[in-house]
Amino acid sequence: MAEATGTEYDNTTFAAFGPISLTSVDQAGHELGQNAVRLLLERIADRGRRSAQVILSPTLVARRSTARPAE
Repeated sequence: MAEATGTEYDNTTFAAFGPISLTSVDQAGHELGQNAVRLLLERIADRGRRSAQVILSPTLVARRSTARPAE
């Protein structure tokens, strides 16, 4: 019997439930939103402010859709 492995991006709540329970890449949506609002408010307060770059690190959330490596 062949095995399959699947992964999805965004780590939606739906991915954690159901018969498959998909492995996901979580892109830190809450932290992304917090930074966006902070940067927007800073830009509004100081219109001459330069653009800023914020780097967020995604994390892998391993679930049942991830198969063990073949031996």
